[in-house]
Amino acid sequence: MSKKKYNLEKDIYHLLQDEPYFAVLSRCLDKRSTESIPTAGIKFNPDRLTYELVYNAEFMKNLPDRTKKWVLMHELYHASLGHCQNRKLESVSKEMANISMDMAINSLSNMVTGAPDFVIMPGRKPFEMIGLMGQSADWYAERLKTMQETHPEKFENDDFAKGQFDDHEEFHATENVEEGDMGKQIADRKMQEAIAKAVKECEIGDGRGGTPKGWGSVSHKTRSEIKEASLNRFKLDPKMVLASFIKASVAADKKTSVTKRNRRLPGKKFGRRVQNRAYIAISIDQSGSVSDELLGKVFTWLSDFAKFASFTVIPFDHEVFEEKVYVWKKGEKRKRERVLYGGTDFNAPTEFVNHRNFDGHIIITDMMAPKPIRSKCQRMWLTDTYGDKYGHHNPVGERKLVLD
Repeated sequence: MSKKKYNLEKDIYHLLQDEPYFAVLSRCLDKRSTESIPTAGIKFNPDRLTYELVYNAEFMKNLPDRTKKWVLMHELYHASLGHCQNRKLESVSKEMANISMDMAINSLSNMVTGAPDFVIMPGRKPFEMIGLMGQSADWYAERLKTMQETHPEKFENDDFAKGQFDDHEEFHATENVEEGDMGKQIADRKMQEAIAKAVKECEIGDGRGGTPKGWGSVSHKTRSEIKEASLNRFKLDPKMVLASFIKASVAADKKTSVTKRNRRLPGKKFGRRVQNRAYIAISIDQSGSVSDELLGKVFTWLSDFAKFASFTVIPFDHEVFEEKVYVWKKGEKRKRERVLYGGTDFNAPTEFVNHRNFDGHIIITDMMAPKPIRSKCQRMWLTDTYGDKYGHHNPVGERKLVLD
């Protein structure tokens, strides 16, 4: 008889019912059980372009409830204070930065009480020389740097990092890859929006008549830091957001096959055969009110996107012009073509996509039509400043990108 697998999601409600800020923020994050880490952590998921709370089920299920709650709050503090998004602490090593961030969280007034013995804490060995609680990660990083210079013997083995129990692997993404960086920026923005939502519910309410939930045990000083993080907005380049969206939505068939035997390699040689398929739909509004400037810019972008993906282009106005629907294959170049001039109906492309096996749908439009029917796949909108200001449809729960 197989053992029932531990599900953290079911545990979170009663663990965080007296911590409303963390309860709201946790609802905004995906949770995923994994055996790839020994404990828990906040990780960037490049496929979903989001951060998620990952945990080792065996580690979590064997903890007392009080310690489970502490671990959850520790991880959510990392997200709330910007540690996984933008805090780099470049003056010290990666390992030192990790220890500094853990010290900053673990020494908060509502975290010291109940902190398990296995975590890093100022004043605990081997950090008994750093006894001040409740300081920033930058402050602890500078003290650790000084400590390493004056007492290098304390850093000659791995004992000094034993209390670093959680996974910080995604906190220091430094790859200078344009689309990879943009994918992380999208995840950063999603996290900021989740933090802002939690702050709003704590201080104002949910906007539907609910009363403010309060902050629980979060101190006034820490509330200010969290609110500052939620207000640190930045604007994303719509072209790069679309590129990341398309890349994340391209599906691939992968089959293991036996290739032709090579005389220089004994035995059979196994390989992967990969065939990319267009699972992303791009519906282009070609009604009379959509400017040639918007369409021209979009076709230029699509030419760039075709360097790394194939996708299905769907021209529409009040209906889909099915004779002109085509798959823009990877590596192809195409000229801009305007084929329609009628009025706009967003139901037409949505119904077309809903009846086919697409993973994502981008609608390029001036927003001059009423709210459409529900999309069965993830839907994104791209418009210009005029459409953003005067358009009839303002999507709720779906991303809208605006071209300047």
